[in-house]
Amino acid sequence: MLQIPGKNFSRSVNVINIETNTLADWIEASLLFDESEISKSDVVDILIEENICSDDGQDLAHEIADRGWAEIGTRKRWGGVSNELKIEGSRIKDAPDWRHDPIRAFFLVLSIQQYYSEWAERHRDFSVQGELFERVVEELCPGLLPGWQVVRAGWSPDNAVSIINIVEVLCGHLNTLGSLRLDQWVSDAAKDGGLDIVCYRKFLDDREATPTYFLQCASGTNWRNKIHTPNANEWQKYLDAAVQPSTGIAAPFVIDTNEVRLAGLSGQITVFDRIRLLHAAYDSNIGLSEDLHADVVAWVESKVGDIPTL
Repeated sequence: MLQIPGKNFSRSVNVINIETNTLADWIEASLLFDESEISKSDVVDILIEENICSDDGQDLAHEIADRGWAEIGTRKRWGGVSNELKIEGSRIKDAPDWRHDPIRAFFLVLSIQQYYSEWAERHRDFSVQGELFERVVEELCPGLLPGWQVVRAGWSPDNAVSIINIVEVLCGHLNTLGSLRLDQWVSDAAKDGGLDIVCYRKFLDDREATPTYFLQCASGTNWRNKIHTPNANEWQKYLDAAVQPSTGIAAPFVIDTNEVRLAGLSGQITVFDRIRLLHAAYDSNIGLSEDLHADVVAWVESKVGDIPTL
């Protein structure tokens, strides 16, 4: 098993002080990267051995294990784990090798970095992981929005585009004219305006006002700070478009149902978390392109070799 998470996983004596998504991530990642099978009794034993629960706290430890099983069962029903993960009573089995499921492995590593700070610090590479996550989301978009066109627009170290550059490209795709005052609307510091990927429904008439999604890809735990970007009002003005684009944020974490609602309400965005991204991949049978598959596997391999285990 992986080490007990260093976040959202506090000692529990009379009440459970463990965040359910963290618990399920710990079990799921342990299955994918360290074990091929885990039982509830394994979890109970570790909770007591690691002093999360007291020696006489067997009932509470069993309740914690039950919560983990229930959450993973929910993720499976929602299509957020592959069919290789099987819940058989008090035991869960998973793929014998994470390379069978590289997209999920990639998302899980991004997720558990928040729980193991020293390990994450040794492998810190925000720009690399951010660009890799954008590329993965780009290839998943046909599953999220079947029949729509996809344009990767965001800034990266190897592609230092600005809003002005992006507008020039998007006008050709979305049949808009672009604001004549664009240089007065944006600053050099704006970079890409929080826009990473554009999805749009193309029609043969080549008129504007087509259905459009502007997506932000957030691979780090600061995704909550990004729910107001890209800003639909600003981009409508930049493009001189007849209608506002819809906006969304893609993140590799499993986001609590209430937080999905609150984030959507606050930022007026659609939240594509790990559950929704993986469901799109599995439901549409999406496999990564050869180069991207190799890059994802290499990135995960560079991290999991010294992943903290018990």
